[in-house]
Amino acid sequence: MAKKKDGFFKSVSREFKKITWPTKNETLNYSLLVIIVSVITGLLIWLLDIVFGNMLGFLM
Repeated sequence: MAKKKDGFFKSVSREFKKITWPTKNETLNYSLLVIIVSVITGLLIWLLDIVFGNMLGFLM
C-alpha cells in the first residue's frame, strides 16, 4: 500500500514538472480580459433588466 502511494506521488511530481505555467504578463492580460468581459456581461444583463421591467410595467 505504501509503495502505491509513493508511486502515485512520484508520478504527480513528474507531471507537475511538465506544466508550462503562464508568465506574469499573460496572467495579468487574462485577468484583465476576464474583468472586462464580466463588466460588459453585467451591463448587458442590467440593460435587459431595465428594458423588460419597463415592458412589463407598460403592460400592467
